Amino acid sequence: MISLALSIRQDDCPLSAASDAHDIAFVTPHWHYDHDRSQLELRILADAADRPALECGLDVIRAHPETDSFNLLAKQSGTARVHLTMGTTVTMGTVVANGGYLTAPFENVDGRERWQIGFDDERAAEHTLAVLSDHDDEFEVHDRQRLDPETVLADVRADAVGTTVLEGARQLTATERETIRRAVAGGYYAVPRTATLGDLATDLGVSDAAVSKTLRRAEQKLLAPMVGVLESTAESQVGRLGCSDDEQT
Repeated sequence: MISLALSIRQDDCPLSAASDAHDIAFVTPHWHYDHDRSQLELRILADAADRPALECGLDVIRAHPETDSFNLLAKQSGTARVHLTMGTTVTMGTVVANGGYLTAPFENVDGRERWQIGFDDERAAEHTLAVLSDHDDEFEVHDRQRLDPETVLADVRADAVGTTVLEGARQLTATERETIRRAVAGGYYAVPRTATLGDLATDLGVSDAAVSKTLRRAEQKLLAPMVGVLESTAESQVGRLGCSDDEQT
């Protein structure tokens, strides 16, 4: 698999027109391409500087000639969630026609879209880039990788660890978050340690025992889920090694 990271300015994209004209950005976590209708179906998350910028940006999308349907699903302050169907842009049509596919949510900021696209072979990727070079849409390749199964699985495991850390962080109370932040910044976890529990207690205006208890609770929330992910990763690696050994005998 060939993976390409691109940034593209599409003249015929409603999202690009909106983010170019107003202080609004979009993330598209889900999209579907209907080959029979040559139509894109998108779920979009919009994030604007303020409510007026949001309204103006959404109005650009509604009125754009490539927009087939626009359904506002939710709106609050400067954010919104939208279900959009639109015609195929020239760039997306080129990617799809050459067997390409999006491999991650794409973003649209300041009139440019950031895509992560994949191809099953090198020739398809090369031909797509050659065709895009003949189009008016401006694009830039930021990264290019050949992915094998081991690389992809490593990325999946890394994402799992990152998600686990984020979930643990969300469980922290405000006191736990501030205590562990000051502990890290002050050098409590440094080697050698440059701050003691007493130092943190003085800084926070609480007792040594209170700091110790708060840190233990925070560490439990952050570390326990991560250890589970790491153990699972280690077991999967042992399993693959075992299969490899069996194949060689």
